[in-house]
Amino acid sequence: MRLELKDISDSGLLQEYSCRVEEFPLLLELQNEEELLFIGPLEFCLRLQRVGQIVEVDGSFTTGLSTTCGHCLQKFEQSLAGDFALTYSPVSSDLSADAPEEVELDADELGLVYYKNETIELLQPLQEQVLMAVPMAPLCSDDCRGLCPECGCDLNNNSCHCEKKSFNNRFTALAGLKLDTSD
Repeated sequence: MRLELKDISDSGLLQEYSCRVEEFPLLLELQNEEELLFIGPLEFCLRLQRVGQIVEVDGSFTTGLSTTCGHCLQKFEQSLAGDFALTYSPVSSDLSADAPEEVELDADELGLVYYKNETIELLQPLQEQVLMAVPMAPLCSDDCRGLCPECGCDLNNNSCHCEKKSFNNRFTALAGLKLDTSD
C-alpha cells in the first residue's frame, strides 16, 4: 500500500481500501495465535492533504472481530472501528542511512511518519491504528456478570450458591458517615 506524492493534488486525495487481514503481518499473527479472528475485510477511508512536503492523513477504518469475552470467556462477535490522523514528513538529513540507529526525538517529532523517495508507505501505520483499537479486555456486553470466582459458573446463564467472600475493608465503617458541607 503505497502512494506517490505526485498523486496528491492541491485539493487533496480521497482513497478507499478494502484489505484482507493477510496483508498485515501483525494482525495475521494475532489471528494465527487465535487471540481474535477478523471477520470480513478491513475497510479504510483516507483523506490526504499535502502542505509542501508534509502530508496530513485523516482516516477511519471498520472491520468485524470474533473474540473471547474477558469476563465470561464466551466467544462473541463485535464491530471494530476507529478514526485517526497521521502526519507524514520526509526523512530529514539527521535520519539518513549514515546516521546511527538511535536518534533522540523532540516532542514535535513524535507522531510523525517518515517517508522517502516521494513515496508514502501506508501499511505499517494503518496496521498500528487497527492494533490500537483492538480492546485489551473485550466484553460481550456491558452488563456481563462473568464467571463465579469460586466454582467457575457462567453467571450470565446460571446462578450459583457459592458463599461470596467479604473482604476486610477498613473503610466500610465510614460507609454511613454523613459530612456536613454547609460551610
